[in-house]
Amino acid sequence: MLLAFPDISFKHLNAIVSLARFGSFIAAASYLGISQPGLTRIIQQAEKRLGTRFFVRGPRSVTLTAAGHDFLPFAERIIDEFLGQADKLRTSYSRSEIRITISSLMSVSHFALPAALMEFRQTYPNVLVEIREGVGNSIQENVRNGLVDFGIGNAEKTMPGITIESIMEETFFVVLPQHHPLAKHDVLQLRDLINTPLISMPVESGLRRFIDSAAAKAGIKLTHSVVTNQYSSLFSFIANGLGISIVPSSVVPPTDENVFVVRPLTPSINRRICVMYLSDRPLNVVCEAFLRTLRPLLINATGYNQKPFPHPNL
Repeated sequence: MLLAFPDISFKHLNAIVSLARFGSFIAAASYLGISQPGLTRIIQQAEKRLGTRFFVRGPRSVTLTAAGHDFLPFAERIIDEFLGQADKLRTSYSRSEIRITISSLMSVSHFALPAALMEFRQTYPNVLVEIREGVGNSIQENVRNGLVDFGIGNAEKTMPGITIESIMEETFFVVLPQHHPLAKHDVLQLRDLINTPLISMPVESGLRRFIDSAAAKAGIKLTHSVVTNQYSSLFSFIANGLGISIVPSSVVPPTDENVFVVRPLTPSINRRICVMYLSDRPLNVVCEAFLRTLRPLLINATGYNQKPFPHPNL
């Protein structure tokens, strides 16, 4: 006797994944380009046909049930595999080029993006990915002007018309050469760094603004001795004894090479890493697939005290 297969379509899977991501019927329906009642009907159909509830409807948000948590990775994998096969068909029988353009903080592109691109390429080998590294508000400006599909940065101020999805909050650390006098301390305060030469990012970068703002709150002024816009140069300068630096956890260098010492700061300095895109131009399915690859890699970029935001959190 043949088992009856549940009548579940790509539409149902996409609705489940989107609602899980946004945690809101209103936001998910807007993203999918359908009405809220329409999304409700699709979710109810899927739950009825599969014989289980995937979501708990609260007064202000929607959360996954235990069954939903178990089913979500399967739904995401099916969508990724389907889109990967569709991409292969398009690239085999069409000359049209598929491209993703990303504006990213240098810290993110320095570590997390290469690993994400390697994994993404296994499923989407023919997608051209263009990375535009930036600092400060240039990420949001690129998004606002429609120059990129999405941006990855720290949204200090939200521009109108841009949707912000928080991925994680990362902590800043002090990186010193191994034999630096301050290396004897297990924890450092900004006040400990007074009159110590710093290797820093440019003043227009968000990282520099975070550090200078924290110093101002502490009533001190730091000495920015060398300014560079490349992390490879920054760490080379530290290794050669030109100074120390304060960097986010996503770019903390390895400490097992007898070159660097890494120390936490107290009180801590933190920044929020977000995905940004135009509210009236939602991410396409290929961008969504890339972000599903990037998010966990970004959260786990290093072992240094990273605090993931509840997923999704808009």
